Amino acid sequence: MPSSDNPMSDRLDSGQIYINSILGDIQAHRKDLSGWHLCGSRIDSMALTESRFNYCRAEKSQWNKLSFDHCLCEHGMYADCEYEHLLAHNSFLTNSHFIRCRLNQTVSELNSFGLCVFENSVFSDSRMSEVSFIGSVWRDCEFHKENYNFVRFPSSVFINTRFVNCTLRKAIFRAATFIDCRFEACRLHEAVFHNAAFTNTIFPDTDIRQAANLDGVKGLEI
Repeated sequence: MPSSDNPMSDRLDSGQIYINSILGDIQAHRKDLSGWHLCGSRIDSMALTESRFNYCRAEKSQWNKLSFDHCLCEHGMYADCEYEHLLAHNSFLTNSHFIRCRLNQTVSELNSFGLCVFENSVFSDSRMSEVSFIGSVWRDCEFHKENYNFVRFPSSVFINTRFVNCTLRKAIFRAATFIDCRFEACRLHEAVFHNAAFTNTIFPDTDIRQAANLDGVKGLEI
C-alpha cells in the first residue's frame, strides 16, 4: 500500500494492510475494521464510534489522537508502537498483547482491558477512571506520573514493573501478584490490596498504609 496523506474514511473496510503508510482524518461510525495490519505506518487522527477493531496487528507504527467510543477492540497484537493522546470511552480493548509499546497522555473512562498482556511497555501522564485491567499481565513495564481513580487490577500479575510518581486513588489490586516491583513516590489513598501477594517488592517514598484495605496481604511487613 503506497503512502498517503488523504482522508481514508471513504475506503474503510476490514482486512486492510498498510505498510510504510501515512493515514489521517479517519472517522468510522458503526464500521467493522477488524483484521487491519499496519507496519512502519503512522495514523494521525482516527475516531471510531460503535465500531469493531478486532484481531488487528501493528508493528513499528505511530498512533496520534486515536479514539474509541463504544467499540470492540479485542485480540490485537501490537509491537514497537507509540500512542499519543489515546482516548477511550466505554469500550472493550481486551485479550490483546502489547510489546515494547509507549502510551503517552492516555485518557480512559469506563473501559475494559481485561486479560491483556503488556511487556516492556511504558504508560506516562495518563488519566484513567473506572477502567478494568482484570487478569492482566505486566512484565518489565513502567508507569510514570499516572493519575488513576478506581482503576481495577484484580488477579493481575506484575513482574519487574515500576510505578513512579503515580496517583493510584481507589485502585483495586485485589488478589494481585507483585514480583520484583517498585512503587516510587506514589499516592495510594483508599487503594485496595486485599489478598495481594508481594515478592521482593519495595515502596521507596511511598506509604503503603494509605491503602484502605490490606487484609490478607502476603510478603509485606506492615
